[in-house]
Parts: sequence; C-alpha cells; structure tokens
Amino acid sequence: MTLMTLRDMAYSARRYMVVGVAMSIVFTLLYLMDGLVEQFNEEPYLTVEAIGAETWVLPSGSSGPFTSSATLSAAEAEAAATDPALTALVVARGTLTEGADAQEALVIGHPVGGVGTPPVVAGAAASGAGELVVDRTSGVSVGDEVRVGDRGFTVVGLSADTTLLAGLPVVFMPIGDARSGLFGGSPVVSALVSDAPLRQEPDGLTVLEGEEVAADALGPLESAVASIDLIRGLLWLMAATIVGGVLYLTVLERQRDFAVLKALGGTNRQLLASLALQAVAITTAAVAVATLLQSAIAPWFPLTVRVPMSAYVQVPAVAFLVAIVATRAGSARVRSADPIAAFGGPS
Repeated sequence: MTLMTLRDMAYSARRYMVVGVAMSIVFTLLYLMDGLVEQFNEEPYLTVEAIGAETWVLPSGSSGPFTSSATLSAAEAEAAATDPALTALVVARGTLTEGADAQEALVIGHPVGGVGTPPVVAGAAASGAGELVVDRTSGVSVGDEVRVGDRGFTVVGLSADTTLLAGLPVVFMPIGDARSGLFGGSPVVSALVSDAPLRQEPDGLTVLEGEEVAADALGPLESAVASIDLIRGLLWLMAATIVGGVLYLTVLERQRDFAVLKALGGTNRQLLASLALQAVAITTAAVAVATLLQSAIAPWFPLTVRVPMSAYVQVPAVAFLVAIVATRAGSARVRSADPIAAFGGPS
C-alpha cells in the first residue's frame, strides 16, 4: 500500500509540487507572524532591561513612562530625589534626522554613565555633550552626524534590542542634551529611577517595577497582536483547505482504483491511511521548505522577526494535525467505493 501511494504521488508530481509550494508559502507566513508576535512581546522587556532601572517613580496616576507624557513637577522631583538611589530620566518622542532622512524615535536622557546608559554592540557609550547612542535598527552608523530636535549630535555607539512600540528606535543621550534639544533647556523630569528597590516609596507618586513598565508598553500593541492571531487562524484554515482540496480531487480520480483495491482485499482503513500518508508527506516537505525560507526572508523585514524555538515545534505539529484532519475530505468517497465497480458493474 505504501509503494502504491508513492507511485501515485510520482504520477501526480506536478500537482503535488504546486500544492507543496502553496503550503510552503502559508507555513512561511505562519513562522514570520509567530516571530513578529514574539518580538512585540519581548521588545519592551529587552529595552527596559537595557535601561537598567529596576524601580521607576512616575507622576501620580501615570500608567508608564512610554505611554504617558506626564512629567514630575520640580517640587515632586526634588522631594523624591532625597533618596540617593534615585536618578532623573527624561523620556520623550523626538525625530532622528540624518541628512534628508528623518524617522520618529524615542529619546531617553540619562546621567552619563548612570542608570539609563545602555550596553553597546558597536562604538562606545555617550561620555559627554553632543554624543548619543541609538539602536542599530535605525540605520545610522557610528561616527554619523545626526540631529535630534534642533541640536546636532555624533553617533558614538549602537545598541541592540532597544526599540519600543513595534520598532521605534530608542536614542540614548546625556540628560542635559535631551532637555536642551527637546524642552528648550527646561529641567524636565519624566521619571526617577533606581537600579535597586527603594527603601521607602515617596508619597503621592506612582512607583512601578521594571516588569510593570515593560508590560504597560505592550498595551498599545494589543490590537495589532490580536489581528495577527486572527490572520494566523485564517492561514491554518487555508492550509487545511488546500490539503483537503487536493486529497478530494485525488479520491475522485482514483475512485475505480479504490474499488479494485477493495476487490483485492484492501480495507477502508488501509486506503484512508494511504491518503493520510500523502497528506503528511506534502506537509512535511512544505514545513521543511518554509523553515529555510523564513530564515532567508526574516532579515529583510523592517521589524525584527524573532521566531521562538517553540514555533519550530508548534508549526510542524499543527501542520501534521491539519494534514490528518484534511484527510477526512475524501474519507466518505473512499468508504463508498464499491468493489463491484472494479469489474465494470454499477458503482
């Protein structure tokens, strides 16, 4: 029965090749969508980790430093800063301009060498006025001259995994430069941060842990993630339809073959197993091609695609399940095949 199945697949190789290509595209999209969802979920946690702040002190009622534009008043900042563990940060939206190219960015002003200074993967951390570090996905290079707000800067370092809100690059600069470039020199304080838990929380202000800040930054992306999940469900439905459709056509073409096999002693279970083998074979080949294809396509995406290891188990496992379920598309036809038809009688 297995040999017969393989011979049938060889005979219909062109059809199965077309189906395999379609399935490969579907599975590639599923891998890439899994990677985007994983990136959306990991992005704020990686950025908050790079900032290095374990405790964030924010204006009363603020949901988080990246989803609220509220700032601490001078009196609030001065009263809270009596704790020597706390240092001031400035967080604001800005425009990163290189030549004629401009892109939106999130600016973080931090004390030089203090909390908020990110690890760099190229160059060095900002050590003085007029220097900045930016995420490498921004497209700029170490040594480039850029503008943020109305001031010029030199890119002295590049950071990695420091983006927010679906790929918005984070720019790190000395806090004085952030105030001068974005707030006209006003002593703005967006948050007070510490790399350790506070001994006493300040009254009247919102205190969040780093993980709470990261979780809050995920809020604006909930609709995007839900939309991607919906599309993933539709893609699985498409995969089942493709496999089910080709198997149903195969059953229609082989109706007399099945009648002959039944006349020779073949059972419904064996014939259905033959169909399942075809479905699994097509799916296995498509998953293998998709695994290679997504790794080649992912680097070209404008957003980081972080395909989780679980996807390399989940996608094949669900694909095989879809293949087995799709086999039911032709099961009724297989069971209805009449052995009498093998001898030219009525079916």
